[in-house]
Amino acid sequence: MNKNFFFGFINKKFSLFLSVSSVIQNIISLFMGGEKCLCCSRFTLRIPLCKKCLPKLESPAFQETCSVCGRELISEIGICSFCRENSVLKSVTKSFSLHGYQLWKKSLLFAWKLEDKRNLSPYFAAIIYRKLHSLENELGFSLPVVPVPPRQGKIREKGWDQIDELCFYLKKGWGVKILPLLERLSKTQQKKLDMAQRLERISSSYRLKRQKKLQKIARAPPKAVVLIDDVLTTGSTIEACASELKSFGIEQVYSLTLFIVD
Repeated sequence: MNKNFFFGFINKKFSLFLSVSSVIQNIISLFMGGEKCLCCSRFTLRIPLCKKCLPKLESPAFQETCSVCGRELISEIGICSFCRENSVLKSVTKSFSLHGYQLWKKSLLFAWKLEDKRNLSPYFAAIIYRKLHSLENELGFSLPVVPVPPRQGKIREKGWDQIDELCFYLKKGWGVKILPLLERLSKTQQKKLDMAQRLERISSSYRLKRQKKLQKIARAPPKAVVLIDDVLTTGSTIEACASELKSFGIEQVYSLTLFIVD
């Protein structure tokens, strides 16, 4: 990734921490045999993307997108066929996704989430911030980030959560305001449910935190926020969270995900 992009807006002290950490991790990775680039299969070090393929994450993947869900428009105009047939995102002002969930990008997300390749986290946070910064410039006001909460017990079981880690880098590196307003009730992994089951659980899977906790996080609801998640599949998770945020008094709820399932 271009250093001017990655370190351009980042906090200088945090940038130094990342640089030192990267050097140490590269040395360790070299002794451990390194990684193989998931895109071109070249040898690389601490992350499964080589220097030549890493900028592909920075480049926008879609030219024209659906005005509702953010999927790539191929032959459609304005709204994709998925949203025409399945009107799920009713509480979301607009949804944005950075890449399609396919080929090596699908493998990349798998490596990050399930193989615990946490070295990818600052790179994912960087491209999330870039889109967030662009959206704020377009709208003319700042957008606090609301993370989609993990299932109960996940952090205790795995030791980390990918969205929680993205928010850590966004806050420490770029000073993004994080508002953890939501909590998840269901312990079932969404990927194990079909679309009908996901939609059925929309109203009961997520809720606002208790009033006392909400008051500590935000005394008054902001005008607009951005929901952050890793991948948008049916949109049921984003819709459930957006609906709860609207009930809190937030007028505009945008969503931003790293990947979207076509």
